[in-house]
Amino acid sequence: MKISYEFYPPKDMNYTKVVNEYSLIASHNPSFISITYGAMGGSQDRSIDLIKAFKNKTNVEIAAHLTLGGKSKSDLRAIIEGFKSLGVNKIVALRGDSPEGKFHAHPDGFFNTADFVKFLTELNLEVYVSAYPEPHPDSEGFNFDLKLLEEKTFAGSNQCISQFCFAEKDYKKLIDQISKRKINNELTAGIMPIYDINSLCKMAKRCGIHVPVEIVEQFSDDEIQNEKAAINICKKQIKDLQNMGINNFHFYTLNQSSLLLKILDELSL
Repeated sequence: MKISYEFYPPKDMNYTKVVNEYSLIASHNPSFISITYGAMGGSQDRSIDLIKAFKNKTNVEIAAHLTLGGKSKSDLRAIIEGFKSLGVNKIVALRGDSPEGKFHAHPDGFFNTADFVKFLTELNLEVYVSAYPEPHPDSEGFNFDLKLLEEKTFAGSNQCISQFCFAEKDYKKLIDQISKRKINNELTAGIMPIYDINSLCKMAKRCGIHVPVEIVEQFSDDEIQNEKAAINICKKQIKDLQNMGINNFHFYTLNQSSLLLKILDELSL
């Protein structure tokens, strides 16, 4: 099983705390970590500062999130040169939204992610793209998202990370269609451990993700039982995905390690 983690720049800019959270789960040997902009499309500068903190204290491979929204090609080249100067050659290429939640392309930038991917691969970067078991909120539907994945693959990406999802049938549909359409892109399943069921449901609603009632019903006011439920749900999901042929997993840490450490320890057994 190959694993990776996602972290984001905290609002308080306590980057050392984030690196320390990573250190608790580093022994499970992730193939890389991804660094996002932070909640609601936060600052690119803070993302770079977090990358620097990881580079100063760890040897882990880093994939930097990079969005095309609102950026000119010259802006993107400058950002990429900054990444390369830090030893970062992996990019998670995303469309991105503006802070008010709407997508705006720069007139001298890119209007679609496939062209952006082609630009990145021509700069000798390793490019990861997104995949969606359930449709993106701005999408016209599952087939629309699948077509975009096909286009991004043709543009040069051969690795994709899925949005988190809890419905086995939706993951299976994505896996089956990637195979059926011969989309030559290795799928890494995005896994969201359930740190807090209420927060998760709010996040899922914003992302257009369905949380099955049979999952919600496993949680109550009992913190010990909630942790057991979260561990068992995550372990079952990974086992189900392995039975579908997936063996790469990207864990959305939310900058927390205690629950994920327990999950990984049990998976190692």
